[in-house]
Amino acid sequence: MEDILLNLPNVVPLSDVAWTLGSLSLMVSYGACFAFIIYFIMTSLQLAPRYKLVAILSAVVMASAGLSLMREWSMWAAVYDFSTATGMYEPVTDGQTFSNAYRYGNWTITVPLLLIQLPLALGLARKELHSRSLRMITAGVAMIWTGLVGQFGEVNDFALLNIWGLISTAFFVWLLVEIFGVIRSGKTVTPPSLIKWPGNFFWFMLATWGLYPIAYALPQLGQTQEIVVAQQFLFTLADISTKLIYGVILSRFCLRKSALEGYPAAVAAMDETGITSHMSDDIK
Repeated sequence: MEDILLNLPNVVPLSDVAWTLGSLSLMVSYGACFAFIIYFIMTSLQLAPRYKLVAILSAVVMASAGLSLMREWSMWAAVYDFSTATGMYEPVTDGQTFSNAYRYGNWTITVPLLLIQLPLALGLARKELHSRSLRMITAGVAMIWTGLVGQFGEVNDFALLNIWGLISTAFFVWLLVEIFGVIRSGKTVTPPSLIKWPGNFFWFMLATWGLYPIAYALPQLGQTQEIVVAQQFLFTLADISTKLIYGVILSRFCLRKSALEGYPAAVAAMDETGITSHMSDDIK
């Protein structure tokens, strides 16, 4: 059982370049998260009251994800020791381990927050917002925790990896169905000039959230340093796109809606970027 509870970095030596690339991917992840906390706090000041929570939740997601990724980076640094004999970074054998499980723990916190942001940004009525959010969160958390079980088999138990991966994928499909329902409902209350945004939300979420199962399944291609680094890069790309870029997109959408509703700070912000002129008919 002890062998099952291992992720690839615990068993694969890395060259100096590979170790540095893996370390940089984790550092960039948590650095970007911490930097954008301020961005989202400042953005919330420009949004109409009904949309402020969208940007505030993004700031919370950035803080939570940043702390988790910093923990991952510290484990990455601790689990390897450079060997002058081999010229490689060798996994240490004194009980120190690296685990992607901490990512799943963080996703349990951040995914519900990310999902709640969508109906808030789209302006769904309170009753529908609550019911749809509950279904999305249920599917999302089930997806995460079934994936958590499976990822413990990425070193030498691919049956565990694939069985629980398929179960997790089933919950992912359910989640996509719920997201599509939220977006379809949100289109009915979206201003005409912004009507393309909700549909783009769906395709963006499908593409970026879809990076996670690729990273999850990647260890089956071999226990090599290329796979180790590629997995961390995919996780990094997915984390930044599904959290940071997603938050920026929703915030810009809410800024436009706030301007259309006549909120002074939003109108001023749109004027400064020269966008209000393209929305003048809707504002009138």
